[in-house]
Amino acid sequence: MESARTVREEVAGLNKELEKKNKALEEDLLRAQQDLLASERARKDLQSEKEEIAEEVQTASRLQLRTCYLYD
Repeated sequence: MESARTVREEVAGLNKELEKKNKALEEDLLRAQQDLLASERARKDLQSEKEEIAEEVQTASRLQLRTCYLYD
Protein backbone atom coordinates (compact mmCIF):
# COMPACT_ATOMS: atom_id res chain seq x y z
CA MET A 1 0.00 0.00 0.00
CA GLU A 2 2.78 2.40 0.96
CA SER A 3 4.78 1.67 -2.18
CA ALA A 4 1.72 2.31 -4.38
CA ARG A 5 1.28 5.71 -2.72
CA THR A 6 4.96 6.51 -3.22
CA VAL A 7 4.76 5.53 -6.89
CA ARG A 8 1.62 7.63 -7.32
CA GLU A 9 3.34 10.64 -5.77
CA GLU A 10 6.40 10.13 -7.98
CA VAL A 11 4.21 9.88 -11.07
CA ALA A 12 2.32 13.02 -10.06
CA GLY A 13 5.61 14.85 -9.54
CA LEU A 14 6.92 13.70 -12.92
CA ASN A 15 3.64 14.72 -14.53
CA LYS A 16 3.95 18.23 -13.07
CA GLU A 17 7.54 18.43 -14.31
CA LEU A 18 6.53 17.32 -17.79
CA GLU A 19 3.66 19.82 -17.85
CA LYS A 20 6.09 22.63 -16.94
CA LYS A 21 8.53 21.51 -19.64
CA ASN A 22 5.70 21.26 -22.16
CA LYS A 23 4.49 24.76 -21.30
CA ALA A 24 8.03 26.13 -21.63
CA LEU A 25 8.43 24.42 -25.01
CA GLU A 26 5.09 25.83 -26.19
CA GLU A 27 6.22 29.31 -25.13
CA ASP A 28 9.53 28.82 -26.98
CA LEU A 29 7.65 27.69 -30.07
CA LEU A 30 5.37 30.72 -29.92
CA ARG A 31 8.37 33.06 -29.60
CA ALA A 32 10.09 31.31 -32.50
CA GLN A 33 6.97 31.67 -34.65
CA GLN A 34 6.73 35.36 -33.77
CA ASP A 35 10.41 35.81 -34.62
CA LEU A 36 9.88 34.02 -37.91
CA LEU A 37 6.95 36.27 -38.79
CA ALA A 38 8.94 39.38 -37.90
CA SER A 39 11.87 38.15 -39.99
CA GLU A 40 9.59 37.43 -42.92
CA ARG A 41 8.08 40.92 -42.70
CA ALA A 42 11.56 42.45 -42.56
CA ARG A 43 12.66 40.35 -45.55
CA LYS A 44 9.66 41.51 -47.57
CA ASP A 45 10.31 45.13 -46.61
CA LEU A 46 13.96 44.83 -47.65
CA GLN A 47 12.97 43.14 -50.91
CA SER A 48 10.59 46.01 -51.69
CA GLU A 49 13.29 48.54 -50.85
CA LYS A 50 15.76 46.68 -53.05
CA GLU A 51 13.29 46.74 -55.95
CA GLU A 52 12.67 50.46 -55.46
CA ILE A 53 16.41 51.20 -55.47
CA ALA A 54 16.91 49.07 -58.60
CA GLU A 55 14.12 51.01 -60.29
CA GLU A 56 15.69 54.32 -59.26
CA VAL A 57 19.08 53.22 -60.60
CA GLN A 58 17.49 52.14 -63.86
CA THR A 59 15.67 55.48 -64.18
CA ALA A 60 18.87 57.39 -63.39
CA SER A 61 20.74 55.39 -66.04
CA ARG A 62 18.08 56.19 -68.65
CA LEU A 63 18.23 59.87 -67.78
CA GLN A 64 22.00 59.82 -68.00
CA LEU A 65 21.83 58.19 -71.45
CA ARG A 66 19.31 60.77 -72.65
CA THR A 67 21.53 63.55 -71.36
CA CYS A 68 24.51 62.08 -73.20
CA TYR A 69 22.53 61.96 -76.46
CA LEU A 70 21.41 65.55 -76.02
CA TYR A 71 24.95 66.85 -75.61
CA ASP A 72 26.51 64.73 -78.36
